[in-house]
Amino acid sequence: MLGWLRTDRLRRREPPVVLQPNGRARGSVAISYLAWPLREGPEAAKARGHTNAYEICCMAQAWTAAGFRTEVCDFNDTDYRPSEDCRVAIDIHGNLEKWHSFLPGSAMRVLHATGCHWEVQNAAETNRLAGLRERRGVALQARRQVSPNSAPQVADEIAVLGNEFTIGTFAFAAKPVMRIPISSACEFAWPEGRDFAKAQRRILWMGSYGMVHKGLDLVLEAFAGMPDLQLTVCGRPEKEEDFFQLYERELKFTPNIKTAGWIDLSSPQFAEIARTHAAVIYPSCAEGGGGTVIHCMHAGLIPVCTREASVDLEDFGLAISDGSVAAIRTAARRMADLNPEEVEERAAAARDHARRYHTRETFALNYGQFVRRLSDALPAS
Repeated sequence: MLGWLRTDRLRRREPPVVLQPNGRARGSVAISYLAWPLREGPEAAKARGHTNAYEICCMAQAWTAAGFRTEVCDFNDTDYRPSEDCRVAIDIHGNLEKWHSFLPGSAMRVLHATGCHWEVQNAAETNRLAGLRERRGVALQARRQVSPNSAPQVADEIAVLGNEFTIGTFAFAAKPVMRIPISSACEFAWPEGRDFAKAQRRILWMGSYGMVHKGLDLVLEAFAGMPDLQLTVCGRPEKEEDFFQLYERELKFTPNIKTAGWIDLSSPQFAEIARTHAAVIYPSCAEGGGGTVIHCMHAGLIPVCTREASVDLEDFGLAISDGSVAAIRTAARRMADLNPEEVEERAAAARDHARRYHTRETFALNYGQFVRRLSDALPAS
């Protein structure tokens, strides 16, 4: 549920952004997500590497084009209340439940699920932390816990960015669910000159905060025991002091593991990683669309993922059977043992899949269809 974007990162509370339609409005649509992209634009520097800036702009514009006055507030704005003429209320997490009692009875309530259900996410991270405690004898801080809410029960409709795994976490609510595949903040040319026989033995891990949640601990332990394979870590594990202290040896002093830090996906550094690596490994325990992996697929990297990463692997990706060190070693070995010609074919297929289903254009098309279906179902104003 946008867990990476914590409340303390929104340093100043701004008023909602209001978009006016051409002509007389059919009423209003309230969206609780992010407001700053509508002020600064989806190409702002701080939007690099994440899909949400473009997606909220696309969502707001789609509702405005459908004839509604669109009001967008930040997801942590507890002061904003939808207008009395609200026809559709959309939220990513906790505001839908708060708004429910004073929304017009005829208003459509929509959960825009950027992650899996909070109960699944919280339990998954807790289980991963417990497993680490058993393996290493250290209890680390939870980073990705989400506050409980009843949004799925309140909602009339649920939109999901992820695949069947994420959708399944909301099945208990028995509400209509539409998958709107996550977009991509970056697209890339095919990395020319890649030596697949070498690249298949070089694997990338990339992620934001929540290192245990995203399985970096498991990946580090797995590759520390496979000195013939190379691992590149792109992220900021040092920001999680307890994690970094525990895994400093693997991150800094293990010859086959390189910690590259935070990498701008549009940079020459990432282009070089894509040219010299063949796969991205991502044993996350709960995701709402696996955006990091999708970005890497656009660069021609083969996804090596757990089911919970919420990425379609089709016939090009490799599945990690469970969240264990042994399962990660098995998947990485399988990657390294493939015929190089097959590696190239899988990499091309992964990129083609991302370009077919995970672009800004496909997101706009799918979300536009969603808006038309819901707006057509509204009672006459």
